[in-house]
Amino acid sequence: MVESEAQGRLPGMEPVSIVDIGSNSIRLVIYEGLNRAPAMLFNEKVMCGLGMGLAQTGNMEPRNVQRALVALRRFKALARQARSGTIYAIATAAARDARNGPDFVRQAEAILGQKIRLLSGEEEAHFSALGIVSGYFDADGIVGDLGGGSLELVDVRGRNHGKGLTTPLGGIRLSEQAGSSLSKAANVARKLLRDVDFLKEGEGRTFYAVGGTWRALAKLHMELRNYPLHMIQDYRLSLDETMVFLDEVIRNKEQKEPAYQAVSRARRALLPYGAIAMREVLAEMKPARISFSQGGVREGYLYSLLPENEKLQDPLLSAARELAVLRARSPEHARELAVWTGDMLPAFGVRETVEEGRYRQAACLLADLSWRAHPDYRVARRSTSSPTAPLPASRIRGGPSSR
Repeated sequence: MVESEAQGRLPGMEPVSIVDIGSNSIRLVIYEGLNRAPAMLFNEKVMCGLGMGLAQTGNMEPRNVQRALVALRRFKALARQARSGTIYAIATAAARDARNGPDFVRQAEAILGQKIRLLSGEEEAHFSALGIVSGYFDADGIVGDLGGGSLELVDVRGRNHGKGLTTPLGGIRLSEQAGSSLSKAANVARKLLRDVDFLKEGEGRTFYAVGGTWRALAKLHMELRNYPLHMIQDYRLSLDETMVFLDEVIRNKEQKEPAYQAVSRARRALLPYGAIAMREVLAEMKPARISFSQGGVREGYLYSLLPENEKLQDPLLSAARELAVLRARSPEHARELAVWTGDMLPAFGVRETVEEGRYRQAACLLADLSWRAHPDYRVARRSTSSPTAPLPASRIRGGPSSR
């Protein structure tokens, strides 16, 4: 392994790349290494639309296939430039279902110099579930992963999950099945989801929304409601608020509000269909809350490759420990502080919940990261009336339960 000359990188770690060939987009993500809380070095997607027309013709359109192959050549070069010695490649619904899928996979493998793992619907649900396990502490609910060609659903409890189910309700496929009719799309989704028995077991729990179109819906909601943070991970909404918002998106065909500019043009056409799919899932499930996830199949696949002892680690504390190694004057002192405060609180009769204990340890590990800053700015002491004062915890919904 050739070490990078960059100083802000963890020592002894080689970058790992993953290529995700989906029905709507193809994405390359390069991570710093294969570990419990992998830092992202590079992330690029190309909207290839491999699933477009598949419902009518049974094949991926040749021009979209060529666009995908060109993107894969670029991704191979980028991975090599990043000194990523390992490339993992996965493909989902379009390559799985198309008659010309095997030929496309062969060409793609020749370009990447790497075997592509063609995921079944059940495997896609499995890795989506692991993506939630990887990014959340003690997850409990139903995971829905909406792609261009399919929607995977799976029940997750802690580190365990059910068998999972795949449905042909991806954004592209649903729009084509419905002939661009939103009312017909709603009927199609409602009919298919009516028979998913385990959805009812999610009542009162959390629905974890995975996939690019649903992340775009979260981004749109942030813009429409002037949400002050731009973090998708664990952005939470109540059921009632989500249903009102989804109805707004479905009715708003013109998409003239400036907030829609926050969503890429290629995603906007699929927003109403993504909203319909989510609305029908939520109507069947009746969860207490909806949490949007930044991670999904890719992160779940990498998580599956970790040794068992690393899988058991808390992702928040793993990330905090790594940041201490990268930025603190003494990572050893940061770890000692976390242990000392844990011993000190009971001595003073202070009890903390599991969540509070996680945040305390993370705060200790991150306490010394700003030592290079000017002393006057290391601790910002602002009154709550200041327009730049930290937001009250009640207004910050995204992030705490994840990394």
